[in-house]
Amino acid sequence: MRGYAGKFLEVDLSTESIKNVNFDENILRNYIGGRGLATKILWDRLGHRWETVDPLGPENILLILTGPLTGFFPGGRVCVSGKSPQSNGVIGSTVAGEFPIELKCAGYDGLIITGRAAKPSYLSITDSEVEVRNASQIWGKNGKQTLKMLTKEGRENLQKRFPSYGEW
Repeated sequence: MRGYAGKFLEVDLSTESIKNVNFDENILRNYIGGRGLATKILWDRLGHRWETVDPLGPENILLILTGPLTGFFPGGRVCVSGKSPQSNGVIGSTVAGEFPIELKCAGYDGLIITGRAAKPSYLSITDSEVEVRNASQIWGKNGKQTLKMLTKEGRENLQKRFPSYGEW
């Protein structure tokens, strides 16, 4: 369908399992964009037990979803949604920046994150290579230090994977 890459990443932090998920074209058409699709996913997966799901627990779902206009002017946003610990309803906020476009360019329309990691972790997405990585070395660092460390680690990993590409 126009504007969609056609696949989403589902990541279970408890097991560090990662799989691709596809949604029927009718669902993408009827629940257009990140906020609408997030509500559909949350209700389908948690609706029958909504009142008992702890918003801060591993059974809640963190959704980071793009829409069909992401990557087209002015579509540089991603919607972050889940069950709200404040209102017990659906929360959704949009964020602008490079991430939504980079996610789309990697071939994904969004992330569906479940579970609870046993240790500090981050998700590394490089086109078709996706992995949950250890973030213990950056735990407790400030934003500038974290960015510097992750950029260095990312460049080193890309250099190992693609040595003939030159300097990253």
